[in-house]
Amino acid sequence: MAVLDLIVVGNLAYDDIITPFDRRQRVFGGSVAYAALCAAKLGQKVGLVSKVGQDYDLSDLTPLVQADVDVSGVKQVDGATTRFECVYDEQENRQQRLLDACAPILPEDIPDHHLQAKKVALLPIFDELPYQTVARLAAGERPVCMDPQGYLRSVGQEKRVVPRAWGDRERFLAQVDVLASSVPELEALAGTEDPEEAVRFLAGYGPQIALVTREGGARTGFSSFVYCEGQLHEIPAIPPRAFVDPGGAGDSSAIAFFVEYERTGDAPWSALFASAAASFVIEGFGASNFGTREQITERIRDFVAAHPAHPIVEVAQRWLR
Repeated sequence: MAVLDLIVVGNLAYDDIITPFDRRQRVFGGSVAYAALCAAKLGQKVGLVSKVGQDYDLSDLTPLVQADVDVSGVKQVDGATTRFECVYDEQENRQQRLLDACAPILPEDIPDHHLQAKKVALLPIFDELPYQTVARLAAGERPVCMDPQGYLRSVGQEKRVVPRAWGDRERFLAQVDVLASSVPELEALAGTEDPEEAVRFLAGYGPQIALVTREGGARTGFSSFVYCEGQLHEIPAIPPRAFVDPGGAGDSSAIAFFVEYERTGDAPWSALFASAAASFVIEGFGASNFGTREQITERIRDFVAAHPAHPIVEVAQRWLR
C-alpha cells in the first residue's frame, strides 16, 4: 500500500447553512471534508481520520471515495454526528450554533497505515482532538499543520458558539510546524487581534509559520497574512467568480497553503496560491467545488494581469514563468 502524502484529522460534520441567497440542511461538511477534497484535487494521496454518529449516512462519503481519499479511518460510533448551524451575512461574517457533537478521536482510532503519512493536518471543529492524539500524530519528523478553531469554541445560550481562551495551548502548539487561524480567532488564541503581535507571540510556543485569514476577505480585498522567517506578509484576496457559500474557504486555504509550501518552500507564494484555491470553494455550496492546480494558477495569472502594479506580482512571477 502506497504511503499517504497527507492525513487530515478531525470530525466530519453536517452543516445547516443559511446565506442571504439560499439555505440548506445537513450539508456534507467539517473542516476535514474541505481539506481532504482540496488536497486530493491538488494531486495529494490523502487519508482521513474522523468519527461520525449513528445518524450519519455513509453514502455521504461518496465525494471523498470518488476523489480517491482513503476513508478507512472514518469510524461510526454511538451518538450523533457533529452538526452546526451556520448563518452568513452579506459581508461573509458567520454566526454558529452547535446542534450536536460527536465523540473525540483517540490514539487507538488512528489506523497504522495513516501513521506512516508524510504530513499531518489537525483540523478539530469542537474539542475532538485530545493532547494524547495530537502527540501521537506529531511524533517523528513529518510536518504538522493545525487550525486550532475547535479548541477556541464554547457553547453559550441557545447553543450559540462563542469564543473561549485556550488555556492548554502551550503544549499543543509545541507539536505544530504550521499554524492556520483567522483574525477573529486571534483574540482567543493570542490575546490580541493584531496579526503581527499575535503570530510573533504564538511562534514562541513552536510554530514558525502562520497563515492568518480574514473573514470577509473576498469582500474586503485582503485574504490573509502569512508569517515566516520573522516577517509578516499581507496577501490580497483572489476574488471568486460568484459568491455562493464562504464556508470551508479557510479550511481549504490552510490545506492549500500547507501542500504548496511543502512543494516550494515559498511562504508568500503559497499564501497567494491558498487565496486562489479558497476562491473556488466560495463558488459552490458546502464541500462541492475545488480547483485543480492548473485552474488555481490560471486564476492567479488573471489577477496579476488585472493588477500589474500590485506588490504581489513580483512574488507571483517567481512561479508563473
